[in-house]
Amino acid sequence: MRCCSLPTCRSARSFCSWALLTLLAVPAWGQAPAKAPVAATGLTKAAGPDHAIVPGFERFYAEAGDKTVGGQLLLTELNCTSCHAVDKSWETTLGGRKQAPILDKVGNRVQPSYLRTFLSNPHGTKPGTTMPDLFAGETEAERKEKVEALVHYLAFTGNAAQQFSDPKNAAAGSKLFHQIGCVACHGPQGATDAAPLATSMPLGDLTKKYTIPGLIEFLGDPLKVRPAGRMPGFAFKENELRDVAHFLMQGVEVKLNANTKYAYYEADFGDKLPDLDKLQPKAQGESAGFDIAMGRRENNFGLKFTSNLLTKAGDYTFFVTSDDGAKLWVDGKLVVDNDGTHPPQEKSGKTKLTAGPHEIVVGYFNGGGGGELYVDFDGGGVKRQRIDPFLTLNKDGSPMKHEAKAGDDAFALDPDLAQKGKEIFATIGCASCHTMNDNKKAIESKFSTPTLAQLKLTNSGCLSGKPTKGVPHYQLSAPQQAALAAVVPVVAKPATQVTPVQKDVVAHTLTRFNCFACHQRDKQGGVETARDPFFTGTQKEMGDEGRIPPSLDGVGAKLTPEWMKQIFNNGTKDRNYMHARMPKFGGGNVGQLVDAFGSLDPIESVTFPTFSEPVRRVKADARMLIGDKAFGCIKCHNFNNIPATGIQAMDMATMTKRLKHDWFHRYLVNPQAFRPGTRMPSAWPNGKTQLPGVLDGDTAKQIEAMWVFLDDGGKAAVPEGLAREPIVLTPVKEAIIYRNFIEGAGPRAIGVGYPEKANLAYDANNLRLALIWQGAFIDASKHWLGRGPGFQAPLGDGVVRLPDGASFATLASPNDPWPATPAKEMGQKFRGYRVSDDQRPTFLTSIGEVEVEDFPNAVAGTVAGKPQASIKRTFSLSGSGQNLYFRAAVAGKIEAAADSAYTIDGDWTLKVQSPGKPQIRTVAGKTELLIPVTFEGNKAKFSIEYVW
Repeated sequence: MRCCSLPTCRSARSFCSWALLTLLAVPAWGQAPAKAPVAATGLTKAAGPDHAIVPGFERFYAEAGDKTVGGQLLLTELNCTSCHAVDKSWETTLGGRKQAPILDKVGNRVQPSYLRTFLSNPHGTKPGTTMPDLFAGETEAERKEKVEALVHYLAFTGNAAQQFSDPKNAAAGSKLFHQIGCVACHGPQGATDAAPLATSMPLGDLTKKYTIPGLIEFLGDPLKVRPAGRMPGFAFKENELRDVAHFLMQGVEVKLNANTKYAYYEADFGDKLPDLDKLQPKAQGESAGFDIAMGRRENNFGLKFTSNLLTKAGDYTFFVTSDDGAKLWVDGKLVVDNDGTHPPQEKSGKTKLTAGPHEIVVGYFNGGGGGELYVDFDGGGVKRQRIDPFLTLNKDGSPMKHEAKAGDDAFALDPDLAQKGKEIFATIGCASCHTMNDNKKAIESKFSTPTLAQLKLTNSGCLSGKPTKGVPHYQLSAPQQAALAAVVPVVAKPATQVTPVQKDVVAHTLTRFNCFACHQRDKQGGVETARDPFFTGTQKEMGDEGRIPPSLDGVGAKLTPEWMKQIFNNGTKDRNYMHARMPKFGGGNVGQLVDAFGSLDPIESVTFPTFSEPVRRVKADARMLIGDKAFGCIKCHNFNNIPATGIQAMDMATMTKRLKHDWFHRYLVNPQAFRPGTRMPSAWPNGKTQLPGVLDGDTAKQIEAMWVFLDDGGKAAVPEGLAREPIVLTPVKEAIIYRNFIEGAGPRAIGVGYPEKANLAYDANNLRLALIWQGAFIDASKHWLGRGPGFQAPLGDGVVRLPDGASFATLASPNDPWPATPAKEMGQKFRGYRVSDDQRPTFLTSIGEVEVEDFPNAVAGTVAGKPQASIKRTFSLSGSGQNLYFRAAVAGKIEAAADSAYTIDGDWTLKVQSPGKPQIRTVAGKTELLIPVTFEGNKAKFSIEYVW
């Protein structure tokens, strides 16, 4: 499908620039205000800063602030302490040195031509870099010789292979880059009239530095290469990695030589690709990849491409995107079928390939409108990318020569130069900051420097504005020089306080890692005005709360230490309504914040109430409170990934893992006290409940009940009213039988809802009663709408899960362990069920020659003065059986009570009527209640009643 009639749209590697500009000019990044600056094609190449950029320093100390504190920041961020030793008493206060990028395998991701340019002139190549010029003050000849040796040494670690920059991926990548938080540190990228912000870390010209595969690998796990965490890692999906990398690498094109044979056909193919081999081609020739520009008219034409692909042995996936139909064959085998008349769509197929060359054939036709064809592949160590550069006309699979327009020039490794570069790496200062392993052993630095205490500050050394031979030259601003000059005399002496004040630890860490770019704490930091439009969300109604990362005030009182550690180590996307993501910085970098936040943000402890009711009833009340008939929490909050009925606020199923118990209680009573301006209302105004009939009308009990319920996480029952299109099955005059996938009862579950408001689910696969519950029966919408995938949980409350495994077993001795073998494998069979006039089922099974009838029935009754049904099961057996037992319960604790009753874990009661005396026993750490089956003649009968 095409948006104009330009014939160039038919090129497989072209893209309508008008369409892309139009797409990127629309403020479609969530709810971005109209004033938001717009990123377009081509990254900004404007002149960068004239000095090294440390964002925290530029924001808080370049024009004001304590010079000594700003100098402490520079000592670590410029890596001064990697060369100049500091007294150990300062190590904790400074927070340790900032480890420079690990250079192992740097040749796989960075192009040799960039290494040469960058090492020759770091500040000119990447304005704003904190990398010093190591060859300042040397003659041009000396510099060139040493740089070339270093380049060969670094390039010896790998081979950077370029690929296409795809405009389609770039368009999606631009949206991601400007939504998820990249702009917080790097600023917006693209055609914009705005000058780069002083606090932005420059990216430089990435097209000259990286290859697309190299950048994808780096973005997938930045901490692997840059463990210092200044570049954190986002939890990118694979397609997102490709999109962002292609956006950042716009302008890179691989110029392909002819590597594919094509045959061109003209005909009206209808809506299917014909067997092109049976048609006479109109023209034949060679093309660079699968280029449908070889078509000589706009509509009703076909192409057959033939080429070869050299592979390693392994599993491969091929992806074909086409408009209209296309098919892909490998060695004559159809692997991808994307046939038919359709707009651009992707289909994929997998195949196992041996090592060696394989013939690749692609058939394509365009019936009318737009035309499009792209083929990607994944496998053999190659992450998904365009297949075109890997194709070859050579039957043996040997590669053809291609060249990159924007990228590396010709480069041939020289082992002798590389060896010389290794020595320079150790002596010039590289090894003082960078890790570089050679034969599995890190190269040690031979660069000799004085300690900080020995430095002279009379505009000399690194602080000198004049390049000096043998001294790394930093491009420092006057404020940076002044801050360093102020701090060096201070840290030259032992620290007066070895253990820093926790408040200083927090401020220093948040500044070092630029956390203040997104978050505010103690009235410091927060999103800068110029970046504000790029922080967007999906819920406009939530205002700033739904798009701006939260304040860190009081975060130590709010979040559990375990959750903070998880965030630091893995990042998170708890706020699905917010486009910005919390990346991972690594616990080794920012883990000190866990204890610091905890000590600085105390929370007044709460005396948690206890309950006299069984916990399942407490959870039932909480489920009602959270649902739509009480406080309506589900109107705003998602629950276990089920969308809320209104705005999509944070998922309640994760709350007890995230939040501290005391904070939860105090916040729910008065949210405004903790987060002024929040849309979260108080369900207990002035601490008073609005539902006096629930849990004694006690506010603390109601809140604690909600905590207990939510502590079940993903296993908690779905709150009332959450289903979008519920189909609630409600038995009135007769029972309802519902056969389907029921959670906890398996794929062959038989649910039974009784008018008495007690329900059960029978597991026909394992011949056992699996669940019983009270109240509402079940919501059939999951299975009756659409294709009905997945398991449906019971709709009511008080769910009791009964023992797994076989219900009946033959034991030689009452003390023998209960068999772990499934009932069916022991010869037991499910023989269906019969129903009474009011649809109440009797389940039929057999145990060898013994026939079993199991009639469960709801019995009306009261518990604690309230109407509540029980379920009574009556077993009738016929045949002859010896040493046959029924396992009625498995629990942590089973106690005998009056009138042949047994309490199970102090929570519910099992009443037994049986000729044989039940036995409580403990086997393998489990307490079990066994009922011996007593036959009189060839008949046996007993009953059990579940009261809960």
